[in-house]
Amino acid sequence: MRLFLDSNVLIAAAVSAEDASREVCRLPSTRDWRLITTPYAVAEVVRNLVGFTAPVTSAWLRFRDRLHLADDVLPIDKPAVFPVTRDRPILFSALATADVLLTLDRVDFSRLLGTRFYGLAIMTPGTWLVQEREVRRPDAS
Repeated sequence: MRLFLDSNVLIAAAVSAEDASREVCRLPSTRDWRLITTPYAVAEVVRNLVGFTAPVTSAWLRFRDRLHLADDVLPIDKPAVFPVTRDRPILFSALATADVLLTLDRVDFSRLLGTRFYGLAIMTPGTWLVQEREVRRPDAS
């Protein structure tokens, strides 16, 4: 499964050891998950982590090494009614490279969370983990 991680998911994973975002970044070696992001998202993470403590920066560096860095995608060959925001490159890059976009952005992605965009599932890391646990749980019958 190809998971595209928005910058806010990466920041949350670095900041909080108890967050679903951290769990997503911690588990791919035990699952068939490929964690994907882009230079655009990485630059946003780096800008936002300035001034955080050394353990946060260290956590980010560990997670960064697990990420597959894909090219940023700006135009797409499909009609898209999505406001021109800073997260348009996130949506389009995720569409080009992943099965699922994981984001915590409830502002720019408010209308898309829990839906699909040309087949790309868009959800929070917590929702993704719950869904994955339900799929992995053996049938009780």
